[in-house]
Amino acid sequence: MKIIRALLLILICISGVSAKDIYSLIRNGELEEARDSLSKLSTARQRDGNHLYFLSLIEKSAGKSAELIRASLNAGVSGIYREDMSIRLGQYYLLNRNFARAAEILGEFPASFEKGKNTPDIFRYSIYLDEKNKNYEAAIRQADRFLLEYPSEEFSQWGLVDKSRVMMNFDKKIAARDILTKLSREKSGPGVPAALYMLTLDAAERKRPDDAVFYYNLLREAYPSAIGLDALLDRMSGLGGQTEREKSADQRTGTFYSVQVGVFAAPENARQLSKQFDQYGHKVEITTKKISDRTYHVVFIGRFDSYELAVEFEKTIEAEHDDVYQVVAR
Repeated sequence: MKIIRALLLILICISGVSAKDIYSLIRNGELEEARDSLSKLSTARQRDGNHLYFLSLIEKSAGKSAELIRASLNAGVSGIYREDMSIRLGQYYLLNRNFARAAEILGEFPASFEKGKNTPDIFRYSIYLDEKNKNYEAAIRQADRFLLEYPSEEFSQWGLVDKSRVMMNFDKKIAARDILTKLSREKSGPGVPAALYMLTLDAAERKRPDDAVFYYNLLREAYPSAIGLDALLDRMSGLGGQTEREKSADQRTGTFYSVQVGVFAAPENARQLSKQFDQYGHKVEITTKKISDRTYHVVFIGRFDSYELAVEFEKTIEAEHDDVYQVVAR
């Protein structure tokens, strides 16, 4: 890869900068080299549509990038870039909640790019647009159409994520949870982390710490670099423990309390985590928990006689490990 980049830079220096050369640099992540090449263009070339579009791709400000895309369209840009420009503008208007302008862009796309490579993405943005405009029934119908037209595993998982998200907002939460739960149990695919994230968030919003911690741990185990893990931690940190009625019931049954620090699909991950808590002098246990046809491994620390003592220990290790744990009665 380094040799290819070096040869590309040499060719640019020898033969002059072409649009294809600069676009290749940008796609390869060589942004500084692309900026340098753009700065060396003649004044006339700096005003053409391709040049303006390339500037939009390396612009850090979304607003300025959108302005450059619009300017490049007015100046005349190569047809090979127009589809990507269209979808970028659509994304910009959606993120800025300019739904009327986004609808125009999305509506023009099928006629302009009948078999465009971004057609599935445009389809999904249309679902999102209906959802944001509270046209929930239309959004669900579009999601069903998407699932029929794109039956491959990757696209179908995204379709299920979109459909369940709309159903969550359309007061069809039970059906949405069923879809997400099934999706979260798939062995792989882009929709699995999204499903785990949505299930964690839903459980947190319903004040169900057991479920929230369970799904969060599965997400963190399988996708440690997933976007949104810190946001979920912040959301879960406000969840309370057991109610007074639950605590008194536990006390009558003579149970003890432990701090649950992890739930894992892989036993080796549970064992690895358990070693991190040997230093505290409390019993560390790994138990199995079967849900449907899947076996999970739960890591517990301590056997406390009172709920209050367990909570005190929980707060100590949460502060030291910058994580969220849970006191459970056993």
